[in-house]
Amino acid sequence: MPRKSLHEKWKHDYIHFMAIRDIFALPDTLEALAAQFDLDARSLQQIRNTRYLNGRTAVLKMGSLKLAWEYRKNHADPGRFVEMLWVSPHVFDILLYLIQDHPIFQNNSNNPQTPVQTQLAVTLYRLGRYGNAASLADIARNCDISEGSVENFTHRCFTAIESLHAVSTELGLAILVALRLPPITD
Repeated sequence: MPRKSLHEKWKHDYIHFMAIRDIFALPDTLEALAAQFDLDARSLQQIRNTRYLNGRTAVLKMGSLKLAWEYRKNHADPGRFVEMLWVSPHVFDILLYLIQDHPIFQNNSNNPQTPVQTQLAVTLYRLGRYGNAASLADIARNCDISEGSVENFTHRCFTAIESLHAVSTELGLAILVALRLPPITD
């Protein structure tokens, strides 16, 4: 027998409550019965529409990605920035400039996306990890975000970076044509 979801359990329990209540205390008037029926219907609808029935506690996150922005400010020693994101601040800025206007970083929601700079930093941080340190949970904890955000940020950045390949190929062919050189074949 499959396990009942919490929504099904609450709905089942509420229907039992309604049956027992109506056996012992049926409303006297038709208006009271209609009001009780309306309340029951709204209660069942609320159980169905409520996403989380149990209380939820926020997961405490304290990330160290903020350190990367501090390391970036120190132009004399970019090594710490490179240790975290595996690219120099200059390369990071160029890559950010190239992908920041990609449509994948736009949404039509009331909730704005995380800045592209942060999404790129999380992606580079993830790419620089291997072994046990590459787990989504560890990356999420270190970057002060959820595990789903790590995956979303990586997907968005890769989509934007991959779109640069088409642009660079077209640009490269245009330069070769302008210089009247034969195209390079792989």
